[in-house]
Order: sequence, then C-alpha cells, then structure tokens
Amino acid sequence: MPISVMKAVCRPKIRSRDHQHNSPSPKIKPMRILIILLLLAASAQAGELDEALRAKEAGDYLKAATLFLPLAKQGNAVAQFNLGTLYMQNRIIQRDYAVALQWYMAAAEQGYPQAQADLGMMYERGTGVAQDYQKALHWLTLAAKQGNAYAELQVGQIYASGLGVPEDDKEAVKWYRMAAGQGNATAHAKLAECYAKGMGVPQNAAMAAKWYGTAANYASDESQRNAYLANRVALEKDIAQRQATEARLEDERRAAEAEAARKAKEEAEIRQAEQAARIKAASNANAQAEELNNVKKELDDIKNELERVKADRSHASQRSQLAIQMARRRAEINAEAARRRREIEAEDRRAKAEKEAAASKQPKPPEPVKTAAVNPSAPPQPAPDNPKPTQATQGKVTYPAKTELSDDELKHPLIRELQPPAGSIPGKPLIKLKQIEWSKKQNDS
Repeated sequence: MPISVMKAVCRPKIRSRDHQHNSPSPKIKPMRILIILLLLAASAQAGELDEALRAKEAGDYLKAATLFLPLAKQGNAVAQFNLGTLYMQNRIIQRDYAVALQWYMAAAEQGYPQAQADLGMMYERGTGVAQDYQKALHWLTLAAKQGNAYAELQVGQIYASGLGVPEDDKEAVKWYRMAAGQGNATAHAKLAECYAKGMGVPQNAAMAAKWYGTAANYASDESQRNAYLANRVALEKDIAQRQATEARLEDERRAAEAEAARKAKEEAEIRQAEQAARIKAASNANAQAEELNNVKKELDDIKNELERVKADRSHASQRSQLAIQMARRRAEINAEAARRRREIEAEDRRAKAEKEAAASKQPKPPEPVKTAAVNPSAPPQPAPDNPKPTQATQGKVTYPAKTELSDDELKHPLIRELQPPAGSIPGKPLIKLKQIEWSKKQNDS
C-alpha cells in the first residue's frame, strides 16, 4: 500500500485512539470494529489503486481512468493526481485543463508533492489558468520541501529567471544542488551552466565540465546524454584553449617583465654612470678649484714675501739714510760745539786781557782764582743747570744748547727703532748726545 494512502487511512485511526483515551470504556469495542472496517476498505482501495496504476503503465488509459475515477471521488490523492494527469495528457480522455486543475488542486491540498509540483507548473506557464508566478512558487516550494526533485529544479529556475521574485543566482544554485542530489540530470546541467557562466558561483570551466559529465550519467535518453557530453567536450576544449592562451599570455607577461627589468637595469646603469660622471666631474672641478686656490695662495704668499722683502729693503735703506743724516747732524753739532768753545775761549782771553789791562792801571786786586786750561780736543763739560753769565758774556744772553734731534726727527719710526728696547738699561741711548752752551744769535751764518 502506498505511504500516502496509509497516512490517509491511519489518520482517522490515530484520532480515534486519542479519543479513546478520553472516552468511556464501553465505546472501545465499537471503535475497534470501525477501525477494522476502515482497514479492510483501505486494503480494497489499495488493490484497486495498484490495478489502476498497472493499467496506466501498460498504456491501458481507459481502464486506468475507469479505476482512478471512483477512487478520486473517494478522496484518494494518488488517484486524483493520476486522473488529473490523464486529462492533461489527452490520453483517451479529451484534454481538459480545467478538470485537470481541479484534480491537481484536490491532490495538492492533501499534500501530494507531485500534484503540488504540477499545479505550480500550471500557474507558472498559465496552462488552463491565469499565469501567476507567486502561486506557482508557493505550490512548487511546498513540493520541493517534501523532497520533490522536479519541484526543487523548478524553484531554482524561478529564482534564476527572477519570475515574480528578485533574481537570485545563489538561491537558484541552492535549489539546483538539492535537485541534483536526488539525481536530476537537468539540475546537474543547470549547475554546469552556472559554473560555466559564473552565476551564483565563481566561474570555473573545470567544474562546469564535471557537472555536465554527471548530468550525462543521469540522462534519461541517449540524445540528452549526448548533448551533455558534447557540452562537456566543448568546455574541455575551451579549457585547453584557455589554458594554452593563459600559458602564452603568462609567457608573454614574463617576457615583458624580463624585458622591462632589463630596460630598467640598463636605465639604472646609465643613471649610475651619469651620476658617477657628474660626481667625477664635480670632484675634478673641486680638485682644480682647490689647486687653483693653492696656486693663488702660493702666489699671494710669494707676493707678500716680495712686498715684505721690498719693505725690509726700503726700511734698511731708510735706516741707512737716517744713520747718515744722524752722522752728519752729529758732525755739525760737534763742529758747532767746537766753534762755540773757541768763541768762549776767545771771549775769556779778551776778558782776561781787558782785566789785566785794567788791573795794571788800578791798585792790584786780589789774585784771581786760576782756572784750568781748556783742552780743545777734550770733550766739552756739561753746563750747569742754571749757568751764570760771566764778565766776558755780560750784556749777552746765553742759552743751554743740546745736541739732540728735532721733534720731527724724533717722531720718525726709525729713530724709535734706534732707541733702547723695553727692559734695557735706561739712560744709555744708542746715539750719545752732548750738551753744549751756545749763544743764540739773530743772524747766525
């Protein structure tokens, strides 16, 4: 007996048992009798259903319809579905979509999955009813949740096409996998297409070829199997060509990278060589500049040395001339001093002669103090700080004369160099000067 029939038969039995637990014990025996009668009726109905199914498989659609009709009227979902199928396929019975829809609806409402799937397809295609994708998805989803592979496939196609719902390739792939898990060849082919085009899954030609191969294994006829195999062969050929193309492109990429690396290396070497040349040129320029600076410095040193030597020579010449001038000046001073001494001696002698003459005429005065004779060659004696005018020089003004240089001569830098250096014995100049007493005359020749 089919499971659906058993469920339909056993459902009242379960409710009766539940009712028995809450009912008085005298009613238990009649309930058992009712259950036995129902089981006998279900057994008889199952026998008729099996006979109707065998007649349909044998192609005796008239007999099958004759047997399905009473069972369908009794509420048998299997009979209702098969009777609806006979009306849809125009087998013996004239095609009538409205009657088929009625029987499909009756079976679907009882939860028969195949009836739910076919009813959903009628709404999807608008066969005998207004096209309604929402109702189609509703009935197909109910059938798919009961594991109907055909319904799972159709739900996946609705999501893939976006019929009445937002297009969702990932949701479609999920339902395709569920249908493929039950050996649905079309679901395998749909998965292969998804992998080939990258719909809902990453594009992968190898996986697409694999799913086409499994689809061929589950194909129901030879033509479908050959079509799936042809798709697999085409994909494998495409994979081989793509791999060859990728390999060629990879080789070209590597060659391009190698060429780019070579060019980059050459450019780097050229830049390095240019930089080294610039550095070398800069270094040479710096070396030349430094050499020029050194030469210039040497020339400046030579020039300074020449100027110093020239200055030293000029200085020596000036010193020599100054020494000559000083010697001449000293000789003039000595000559002047000698002349002044002679004048003084002559004055002294005249004064003495006048005194002696006067003394001879007058009483003899006391004898004058004798003075030492003056040696003309002896150096002159220093005059007193405050010399008193003598009788011979009365009426004449005498001044102490020094044998020194003039102020302008003393300011000369070479005269200062001739003076004793610091730390030497004071009072001893390099040039020994003498002091003489001389008379300043207004008209001295």
